[in-house]
Amino acid sequence: MPIDGNRAMDFLKRISFPRLGGSEGEKKAAEMIADELRAIGLDPRIEEFEVWSFANPVAKLQVLEPYTADIEASALGLSGCTPPEGIEAPLKYIETGTVEFINDVEGCITLATGNGGAKGYERSKKKGVLGRILIGRQGAGLFNLAVNSFQFERFGKLPSAWIRYEDGLDLIRRGATKVRLFVSQDEFKTMSRNVVVEIPGTSEPDEIILVGAHFDSVYDIDGAHDNAAGSVTILEMARHFKANPPKRTLRFVWFGTEELGLKGSWAYIEKHASELKKHVFMVNVDVAGGIIGTNNASVMASDKVLNYLDVMGKEYGIGLGARSSIYSGDCIPLGHKGVPSVTFARGGGGPIHTKADTVHDIDAKHLAMLGDFVLDFTGRMANAVSFPFPREIPESIKKQTREYIENAGKVLEENAEKK
Repeated sequence: MPIDGNRAMDFLKRISFPRLGGSEGEKKAAEMIADELRAIGLDPRIEEFEVWSFANPVAKLQVLEPYTADIEASALGLSGCTPPEGIEAPLKYIETGTVEFINDVEGCITLATGNGGAKGYERSKKKGVLGRILIGRQGAGLFNLAVNSFQFERFGKLPSAWIRYEDGLDLIRRGATKVRLFVSQDEFKTMSRNVVVEIPGTSEPDEIILVGAHFDSVYDIDGAHDNAAGSVTILEMARHFKANPPKRTLRFVWFGTEELGLKGSWAYIEKHASELKKHVFMVNVDVAGGIIGTNNASVMASDKVLNYLDVMGKEYGIGLGARSSIYSGDCIPLGHKGVPSVTFARGGGGPIHTKADTVHDIDAKHLAMLGDFVLDFTGRMANAVSFPFPREIPESIKKQTREYIENAGKVLEENAEKK
């Protein structure tokens, strides 16, 4: 019973609407997923948790010297607000926005190709930066992203906005020296949610394989590739395993508020802390369905998993690029707690995190292409006589995971007393 691409595509179209974490759109999508699960005879639960969210973001950028121009911008969510009249200040280009470039910036608005992570954010605040302009990827349009709340909770707000790559290049080439930045948004605490459903194992019920995908989107974006497509993929998998009960327990989780800092998966490991030792593996699906794209697997697990996927990929002939690497997704909190994982993605299609992330360049065939592979891989693990992989994560991946979490601004438990 392979993935039904047409059925998956139909549901994908229905949930491809803005679903920012903590919004009414996210709540509606969670209820739609839960209703689908009930229709196939499963009993899902919705687990709520508190998050920071935002609405009505507005940003404006004006060049004041040595020429004048208005540049279209989008507010970086949860970055705070400027005064109503905006901030007028010298502009300083700081390359990548990482700490080594953040010098002599007091009283300036900075321009960079990245936000510099937690260390760059902290240094910008300490060095007296008044605001930030972030340059998007070439050809990607305006981003609708947000700052991780771990950062502003620790270091305070720093009003920021995105501009297009082409506009950033123009600012640098023309030598813009003074700008006015205006950022406005509503910021508030609200409730987000995970959708969780379990299919008990028939012979090894205490060994849990978590199958996950985040179902939220960034602000005012349909999020069809990222990650309505992953969400419908694991929904089809849940349908298959309901009809074909596995030996091991499969717990399906649709994570909320991934786009605002993996909040759903952090909430999950806190709520289910006592069960994590039973989690033998995680299968994560994040970005899928593109007609144009490549199939990839990021392995945060033993090299035995990597080798197995390489062989399977050749069997299927889908050009699977498997590599030992962390993935910026809900596998990070699980990996931090020792749960190995692999994240499957079909990237290279329409730009994510922008208005271009729609159903336009997704089809049923390519939803099923990667979906069938993920279903087969999961089924082999779930039904093996003995679980085929060690429950271990290479030291290099553990190190990358810690660095990722620290770069996001979260204080790890082992470092909490030092802060």
